[in-house]
Amino acid sequence: MRKVAVQATTNKIKQHKYNQPLPPNPYNPLSWISPEAVIGENCWIGAFVYIGPNVTIDDNVSIANGCLIYDHDTSWYRASEGRIQAEHYHVKIGRCTEIGSNTVVLPGAKDVTIGDHCIVGALSLVKKDIPAYSVAVGCPARVIRHIDEDVILERMK
Repeated sequence: MRKVAVQATTNKIKQHKYNQPLPPNPYNPLSWISPEAVIGENCWIGAFVYIGPNVTIDDNVSIANGCLIYDHDTSWYRASEGRIQAEHYHVKIGRCTEIGSNTVVLPGAKDVTIGDHCIVGALSLVKKDIPAYSVAVGCPARVIRHIDEDVILERMK
């Protein structure tokens, strides 16, 4: 086998602003939660979670390990070498909602709201609104069931 010399490139890579120290995280030290994110009371956030700055999480929400809640789209920014601005959106997660492991919330061209009392299954991709009292799963996530008081009482037995 012949060794090939690696030549140095003349293009310099621009430094990005992402090499900052992680801000303190009172929820889980193994997650990155933006200091600008608004998080309600009695929330549980697992390890290896990313939550962007334009995210609002209401009370009693559980976010399992590995979830990524983005509030931006930088694909055109990167593809255009910074000539097209990154797009920023708002994400709202309603109260008493469960987000399953490794779910990605990825706004596409508009804000995303996950309603109150929702269950989002593991490995789902949420790109649009999920109405309150719903169970949503899949890639992309779609509502497969609505939760009403009878379902809750049935599960409590």
